[in-house]
Amino acid sequence: MTDFVQHSPVAIQRYMQQIGNLSANELAKKSGLTAEKVYTLLNDATPILKLSELEQIAKVLFVPSVYLTNNELEYIPEIPTIVDHRNMEDVFNSSYAYQAVLREAIKARNDYLYVLETMGEEPLDFNLMLSGDDAVEDAKIISDYFDLNHQKRAVKHNDYYSAWRSIFEAKDILVIEKSSKEPFGSDGFCLWFDVVPVIVVLSTGQAAERRLFTIMHELVHLGLRQSVFDGKINAINTNNQMERYCDTVAGHVIAPFELLESCYQSDMTVEELVLKVRSKAKASRPAIAIQLKLAGYISDQQLRDYLRQLDQIKIAKNKSGEAKIPASTRIISHFGRYFVQTVIAAMSHNTISASTAKDILGIKPTYKPTTLQDVQRQVYM
Repeated sequence: MTDFVQHSPVAIQRYMQQIGNLSANELAKKSGLTAEKVYTLLNDATPILKLSELEQIAKVLFVPSVYLTNNELEYIPEIPTIVDHRNMEDVFNSSYAYQAVLREAIKARNDYLYVLETMGEEPLDFNLMLSGDDAVEDAKIISDYFDLNHQKRAVKHNDYYSAWRSIFEAKDILVIEKSSKEPFGSDGFCLWFDVVPVIVVLSTGQAAERRLFTIMHELVHLGLRQSVFDGKINAINTNNQMERYCDTVAGHVIAPFELLESCYQSDMTVEELVLKVRSKAKASRPAIAIQLKLAGYISDQQLRDYLRQLDQIKIAKNKSGEAKIPASTRIISHFGRYFVQTVIAAMSHNTISASTAKDILGIKPTYKPTTLQDVQRQVYM
């Protein structure tokens, strides 16, 4: 039996406008409804809609479906004030893509808090506080906060990135990876909250190894109580003083200046120097190379050439015709292991249903039936 519910055309149009002046045609395309259906529901004198259709629209608008049933209710997402540091003219703040990527991050945070609540658990307070005027001291504060001197960082296929990401996640810092074709002019952004702050890595065109510097840079912003939509972090030549400060702190956490000095020899190639530092710093090669540039040990051109060389090696490996990445792998990469493990744990303890777990993890009906089981098995490997 099909369930029908009332909807409010006024409410739907309100959220269409708030999320980037979404047109009826765009709403139809993104929701999977026909354009005729959308035009009808926006102008219907007797507004009745299938519940499934209302939920499809709600997902596109990032609004709980109940807020589309009554014009007197208003949903206001908890999005902090964001400073834009992008190295481009800002033309995307009013676009659907920009608003959606922010709301997707907020939804992930809300889902994580909800799952913790169902299990009777409290998230950790985020009490990292940096001064913003002493890069070396702030780097030490970060090191102490995560107890980095005693953390085991195992190298994996992505050159230490996963290990550092897990260290962040263990402190209830969400690290979300988002692929997008939109030209955001950014490697990532962060949203500060006193519990469960969020870092989003915009991973399209950014090798996993480079993401280590990105998440560390965003962490510095969070330690300064900032919510920032960053520019291209690895474009070291920015004149923005705050960006340069965050780069300096991030680099010093990854590979302190005294370590670089002890490893440096003038007759070394960039690769030799990076590998020597890497053996002690336990960080990715691109992140170390960026820090070497920041510290003045290699030139900007040497950095660019080295990163390009690493990218070419990566491309060559990917040309071997490897199989399509499974949905389970994409889900774990997107949300992170701690997030996914928390959802699976809640489902295992029957505090959330399997259907709720699928919804939180973005498992679509078109995915193969065993996707949830695949995620459950893989996330504990």
